[in-house]
Amino acid sequence: MKNTLKCIKRHGFFGAFAFATLLLASCSTNELAEKSSEQKKAEIYYGQGTNELVKKNYSQALINLVKAKEFDPNDSLVRNNLGMAYYFREQPVLAEKELLKAISLDNKNSDARVNLGSLYMELNRLKEARVQFTAVLEDLTYLNQFRNYFNLGILSLKEGDRASAFEFLLKSVKERDEYCQGHFKLGELYLEEYKFKQALSSFQESAKGTCVNEPAPHYQQALALMNLNRFEESRAKLKMIIEKFPKTRFNSLANIQLKKISSELREQSANGNFQTEVIKESKTIESPNF
Repeated sequence: MKNTLKCIKRHGFFGAFAFATLLLASCSTNELAEKSSEQKKAEIYYGQGTNELVKKNYSQALINLVKAKEFDPNDSLVRNNLGMAYYFREQPVLAEKELLKAISLDNKNSDARVNLGSLYMELNRLKEARVQFTAVLEDLTYLNQFRNYFNLGILSLKEGDRASAFEFLLKSVKERDEYCQGHFKLGELYLEEYKFKQALSSFQESAKGTCVNEPAPHYQQALALMNLNRFEESRAKLKMIIEKFPKTRFNSLANIQLKKISSELREQSANGNFQTEVIKESKTIESPNF
């Protein structure tokens, strides 16, 4: 496997699953070794293609990564990113083929295994997904193990094992405390169990770091605060969402919840009853694609 030391990395994940790192710059096995002209050309196309992947220019990414493959078909990193380009162009069969090839070229390419497992999970091929994620657990030097734990948590939920899901998600955020997607999913699970204090804490953590500008964690905090009868704090959070995220669907959702708070407070004042029913999360809200 190519040495990733000093390589620049970017990562992201798609939908409910955490895909692995997209490597922006390849490093040779021996940085002092002379590269062939073909390898140099492949590296240029690889870098350009991966940059386009990060920018979500998937067609252009595919063009460049296919060229990289032509110049160096035995590069595991190229085949991994090419697989992701096919995935984002909604070609799962081709994506699977490239990811399998990436693993065959480098059995220790854990990024490719995480990506392949995520693809299998999306296709509901759960047993095959678990094989890949379990293999990655054995890679003790893998820097993105927190993503693998997250996927194992989602896989456990799909298999109906809620206890294991909690265990893996907690491992995920322990491994990488700033991993906002892990905190967000934990918050969702706590809400489902009416553990609103824990849910609030998880959603607060999910709104930090790279996810600070995402509206979903703030909206879920507002819902948790409502369930805790902390209406003024919830109102302040909802108003912040309206001001900060005016062009998102959370703007209208926040306005709806503000009206509910006003109605609830009027009713409680009239009845002299300051207890509230559980305010369940709107079914229109899904785990965000951070």
